[in-house]
Amino acid sequence: MLKKAYVNGEPIAREAVSFEFERLVKFYSEHGMSGEDIKKNVEKLLEQAQEQAIGAKLLILRARDLGLTGPEGVNELVAKTCAGTPEPEEVEIEAFYRENKASFPEQQLVQVSDKIRDCLRHAARGKVLSAFVAELRERAQIEYREN
Repeated sequence: MLKKAYVNGEPIAREAVSFEFERLVKFYSEHGMSGEDIKKNVEKLLEQAQEQAIGAKLLILRARDLGLTGPEGVNELVAKTCAGTPEPEEVEIEAFYRENKASFPEQQLVQVSDKIRDCLRHAARGKVLSAFVAELRERAQIEYREN
């Protein structure tokens, strides 16, 4: 059973962990994980969901420190954090296409380049955001307590 997590003394709501857990189950289900495998990995998924909820809480707290409130404030913080992320270059798009050609049966690069660009852009911003959350995590006090 998960211990209750706290970030800078503020508890992580069970609803936040449940929300992240449902997102993970949906993601893994959509990407080929069987219901049986999901059941086998419930504890790991719950731990991962709790860690994602902690990351979300860190973003909320940082936004609040900057005077940004609500979901719009967190979205603004994320946008500012990722603003300097370079756009994928054509050579990256072409390389991705060549390396993953089996994923694009009967489609030419010109037909899927926008989709690939979006995918690469999303991945790059995800890395930037993960690094930012890791920095926030280093400066935060995170505790796990028995329920």
